[in-house]
Amino acid sequence: MKFKQLKKIYLLIFFLVFVSYFFPSATKAQKASFNLRPATGSFSVGSTFYIDVLINADGIALNAAQATISFPADKLKVVELSKKSSIFTLWPNEPVFSNSEGKISFTGGLPNPGFIGESGKVFTILFQAKSVGQAAITFSGEIITANDPFGTNIFSSSQKGSYSITAPSEYEPPIEVPSEGPEADKEPPLPFEITVDNEGDPTNPTPLLYFQTQDKGSGMSHYEVKIGEKEFIRVEKGKTTPFRLPVQTPGILPILVKAIDRAGNFTESKAEVRIESIAVPKITICPEVFKSGEEMIYIGGNALPNTKIIISLKKEEELVKEWEVTSDAEGDWSLAKEGLFKSGKYKILVKAKDSRGAESYPSESCLLKIILGGIAIGPWIITYKTLTLFGLVIFIILLLFFLFLIYRVKKTRKIIEIEVLDLKKKFYKEYYELRIGIEKELKILRSIQTERELNSEERERQEELLKDLEDVERVIRIELKDIEEAK
Repeated sequence: MKFKQLKKIYLLIFFLVFVSYFFPSATKAQKASFNLRPATGSFSVGSTFYIDVLINADGIALNAAQATISFPADKLKVVELSKKSSIFTLWPNEPVFSNSEGKISFTGGLPNPGFIGESGKVFTILFQAKSVGQAAITFSGEIITANDPFGTNIFSSSQKGSYSITAPSEYEPPIEVPSEGPEADKEPPLPFEITVDNEGDPTNPTPLLYFQTQDKGSGMSHYEVKIGEKEFIRVEKGKTTPFRLPVQTPGILPILVKAIDRAGNFTESKAEVRIESIAVPKITICPEVFKSGEEMIYIGGNALPNTKIIISLKKEEELVKEWEVTSDAEGDWSLAKEGLFKSGKYKILVKAKDSRGAESYPSESCLLKIILGGIAIGPWIITYKTLTLFGLVIFIILLLFFLFLIYRVKKTRKIIEIEVLDLKKKFYKEYYELRIGIEKELKILRSIQTERELNSEERERQEELLKDLEDVERVIRIELKDIEEAK
């Protein structure tokens, strides 16, 4: 009995050691949390503002999360939920909201290897301020599961948000303004400035713009925002605190904002948005020569951990092919692909793109000479290997067809032999039956001839029978000869 108890204890100790050694993430301390960005702020009634729901995973890769977010329904109203640039790609329960209950709920996930790092965006909330007061946004029912075989809950804490809702700084009565004539208001909105906020991150691909002005005449109508050379984006009055830019690439972007009043007058303001590149990835493995259609192209390098790497193959600055891979936890990445490309000199460049959509500048190019083992016919590329395989297939098809013809000939010949044999039997049968009948009649005439002389009619009949017998034998010989020749 004691031996069995000791055996159970040893097995339990072995199991605990095994789990802690091979699945350390299952036994580590919980180090994942929810937070909001910005966590504080002051907004006027009627204005709108964005809040990002973020996850911080410190040293542990996560693969799913869920929570309920509560907000005061009398102070705030959800206008929109956006999953753009989310770390999650799978949504068992899409983010949904209820403005009557003041609730937002969601369940999201992503495949292996999961997400690890700070400020992983879950989704973005666009709120509208409804009434003056203090608005607190809190989390409940939080679960963050690790990317391990056990789905360990690694949630540790949540940071709530606190926002002040103030009275509007401007009151604009609904004034009817004539569109033509001397009574029309020609006074444009007051001058204003644009404030750029990258939220403390110079690589932020979606910085915020703060701008607001007043119009003393007809009142403000809306704003129009132009980013670089793109088309103007219409922004309704009250939705400018702040305005978040769509995802932008690194560089300096000119910004133009028009404030337009109800009479059509406008005032412009300009600014620049500077977005820095995230760390540029490096190419450390690049072949000098690639035999298209005969081997795999292998490229490798290093970059930021868990980052999307975009690999571009260019010829004379024209994009020929693009691939995407993801760097591992150490930042290493590689690509092994087959491909058919025309002969020539090419360049390979890579750039990185993180979960926010922030990009890097392109890396230094790698020169690659491609040799096509085949022929190019217009847009089609055929390798020698494919041509050889095609010729082999044609040869096999012709060989099989030839063998089939031989088989059919032999089978037909066999059938003919059987038919000829059967026909010969039938001919012989008919011949013998006819001959027997003739010989019987001749025998009768011969017996009569022994007793007396045959009269003229009998002699004529005897001669006819002898002639018929000779004709039958002759026809039989001819027909049998024809049958044998046909065979």
